[in-house]
Amino acid sequence: MVKEKLINLFAEKIAKMEGFYNPSTISFRNNNPGNLRSWGTVPIFDGYARFSTPEGGWIALREQIRKNVFVRKLTFYEFFAGKKGVYAGYAPTDDGNLPAVYASYVAKAFEVPKETVIADLVDKV
Repeated sequence: MVKEKLINLFAEKIAKMEGFYNPSTISFRNNNPGNLRSWGTVPIFDGYARFSTPEGGWIALREQIRKNVFVRKLTFYEFFAGKKGVYAGYAPTDDGNLPAVYASYVAKAFEVPKETVIADLVDKV
């Protein structure tokens, strides 16, 4: 799998989990498919970043995924639950989330276990 395809599929799965396609959700109202809590100077509404356009939200989500996958080299589970000393987690239990469920949902789209290092799914060309 090529990097961009991996990032796009990952982002799509997160957007579905966050309810982005439902107009009644914070994610939809904030143009924030990933429900990112903050992003640079983007204003915060209802506890999450509110992007001026959906495209801005998609760009930020893809950048967050890129960093966690290719810089931090996280597994699916670590991506969502966190990795001590590296990353607090995209959907940690401290925030009322179920990171194992989230990780399993996204990993299933790639047909791998949630313990898989995500970057390892990129074709070695």
